[in-house]
Amino acid sequence: MSFYRTLFAAIAAIAIASPVFAEDATPAPAGSTSAPSASATTAPATENSSMTQPSTSSEQGAATEAKVNVNKATAKDLMKVKGINASKARHLVACRKKQNNHAFKSLDDIAKCKGFTKMKAEDLKAIEDQLTVE
Repeated sequence: MSFYRTLFAAIAAIAIASPVFAEDATPAPAGSTSAPSASATTAPATENSSMTQPSTSSEQGAATEAKVNVNKATAKDLMKVKGINASKARHLVACRKKQNNHAFKSLDDIAKCKGFTKMKAEDLKAIEDQLTVE
């Protein structure tokens, strides 16, 4: 009986962990192998810097477009913000519901919610830059 119990626990753990690892995995480009090729290691630095520069500017543009409205977002939407985990997202939604008119008046109200009261000012500012209040 304990063998089957152990087997069942192992299968359940694998089933639960599989989606987590699947999200972390990034597909390798077609034709590439796990070991870096010699040509990739000897590429000039100017090519690498020019290739990374456009991607950072496009990432910044995408970050400014994707501001999340704190007053309308669900906990799932808030979890997409860098620096907000599931617990903080749930606390933000609960704090919003406790407000008089179910809305934050400004982003400074976030600092009063559970999970955000003891955050450093820089970390809170980084989160507030990704949010909006409408």
